[in-house]
Amino acid sequence: MERRPVTQPPRFVQPLVALFTALMILAALPVPTRAQSSSTTLPDFPVPGGHFYTQASGQGQDFGFSITDEGGIRFYSEFERLGGVDRLGYPASSRFTFGGFITQATQRALLQWRPDGNRVSLVNVFDIFTQRGLDPTLERTRLIPPTEDNTPDAVLDPARVVARHLALLDLSPPIKARYFADPDPITDFGLPQGAADFGAVYVVRCQRAAFQFWRVRTPFARPGDITLVNAGDLAKEFGLVPLSAMQPSPAAEQVIAPLGRVFPSDPATVDQARQSARLARASLVRIDVILPDGIGIASGIIMDASGHILTNAHVIANALVIRVTLPSGRESGAIVVAVDPADDIAVIQIPPPSDVALTPASFASGRDLPIGQTVAAIGYSPFFPSPPATRIGVLQGALPSVPAILRSDLYILPGDSGGMLLDLSGRVIGINDEIRFTNQASQPLISFSIDAGDALRIARRLVQEG
Repeated sequence: MERRPVTQPPRFVQPLVALFTALMILAALPVPTRAQSSSTTLPDFPVPGGHFYTQASGQGQDFGFSITDEGGIRFYSEFERLGGVDRLGYPASSRFTFGGFITQATQRALLQWRPDGNRVSLVNVFDIFTQRGLDPTLERTRLIPPTEDNTPDAVLDPARVVARHLALLDLSPPIKARYFADPDPITDFGLPQGAADFGAVYVVRCQRAAFQFWRVRTPFARPGDITLVNAGDLAKEFGLVPLSAMQPSPAAEQVIAPLGRVFPSDPATVDQARQSARLARASLVRIDVILPDGIGIASGIIMDASGHILTNAHVIANALVIRVTLPSGRESGAIVVAVDPADDIAVIQIPPPSDVALTPASFASGRDLPIGQTVAAIGYSPFFPSPPATRIGVLQGALPSVPAILRSDLYILPGDSGGMLLDLSGRVIGINDEIRFTNQASQPLISFSIDAGDALRIARRLVQEG
């Protein structure tokens, strides 16, 4: 499984029913025993103003940490500027105050927002350990040498201070080579502060990291390997990060932003999208199909109290069995009422429950909405946590066709076929239909939805004629 969402995927058009083959194409996944299994779920994804990562939550893919530019505090932009995951590891806390400044932990660092410079500064975590008297504990429990006597620095000019500390690297040529292999080692690691030979491992301690050169095999290293002690993880372990900031957020509560450009983080608009999805969710169903060559997952929209459900024709094409799961979790078999393959619209029907009323969706045309209008989407793609996940994006126009096709930058994937494109009042303005991958970094994915006004007219005709 890919560690991160694809930002430059191959160019092709993909219908949105989640077939096993589609899952394998889109994420190089092994065939799961159930298509909605956690092995399918993306471990990280974009959110307004930044990105959400589950990899350092300690609680699997159901929880994680966001790193964003919310409130003008540009942690995500600075995280990317400093090298992102490759250089800083995954975000490992939410925001907190440390030393009077807003701070956030990643696995390898503490990022501190400095408003005077409008940028992030990396905290000298190991210097703070020394100031707090933790060097003996680190040496005893983590084989990290104490900081050496730095009083000679007081009479040296800055260049000679740097040279004196860098000379510690001469004691271990392998560690020296690893240190200088970094594009900006002093920024990333700080100056070396101490070194010690522990027999099985030689360690050089810097201000923001510690390097370990192993002479024996361990569960995580072979003789000759060099590993980095993660300063952010140690900061959490030794009390620099408050417990409240170490509690991850549920992945299911996140609003998922488009791939590519960073979607603006406006809390009021994001809350509107979340509320729109909440209002519409009572009318969204999950559709499972058994096909001659496998199974698939898709979405559908309750049309009326008689159990008619609107979805895409490609969802049920060649289906041997169709089952519908209502928002309550109740499952029911479904029959095909009628299909319009040319317009990719189908109507299926379930027996209306006797003890609870179905909630028909509110439909409206989206063809006349202005370009740039914020929209939302929900559907049962198994790629996102706890489907149906809420997506946010912008409308990019309507293609001149009958039915009209609405284009957006929403991050929809297989499983979202037949799902909802929503305005911010909870009305269905489009039926999610297909996606197209591009080579544009600013928008690697384009989403297409059938205008809901046109789709509903076709669906009603199908019911009448079916």
